[in-house]
Amino acid sequence: MNWILEHFQVIALIALGVGSVLKSTLEKKGKQQGEQEDNGSEEVFAPDEVVNKPPLPDHVGQDVQQRVPPPLREPGYDAAVADEAAKALKHQQDLADKLQKLRDNKATTTGGAAATRARVMSKGSKMPNSVPALTIRVRLKSRQEIRAALVMSEVLAPPVGLR
Repeated sequence: MNWILEHFQVIALIALGVGSVLKSTLEKKGKQQGEQEDNGSEEVFAPDEVVNKPPLPDHVGQDVQQRVPPPLREPGYDAAVADEAAKALKHQQDLADKLQKLRDNKATTTGGAAATRARVMSKGSKMPNSVPALTIRVRLKSRQEIRAALVMSEVLAPPVGLR
């Protein structure tokens, strides 16, 4: 084992020599096989040979003519498509208007933030205003402030994968 490690350069040169000899023999075999395939194809498909095809029966041409689809564009085609598209767009716009009216009606008649605000404002009472705390001690006494601080720290901190 020591001899191999001491004479590593010699072993590497021998390995390169053996590899190049194997590569050249494989390339020669590949060229010979390619020439044999080329020679075989020339024998099968001689360029001078004329192939006589039997005539096709008459009914074959008729089948092909019957299968050809009619032309795609017909007179008035574009106008009909445009009319259908316009009707569809108008229908969609009408549906969007009806949906907006339903949403507005629902917001005023049932619960929801908009209706609640409107009822509170109409009664004359004021919405509770939150006064921002000025000191950290006052802020830490409030659970809501602590939750907001935790959320902000998670949002502003580096991603978990980079911690």
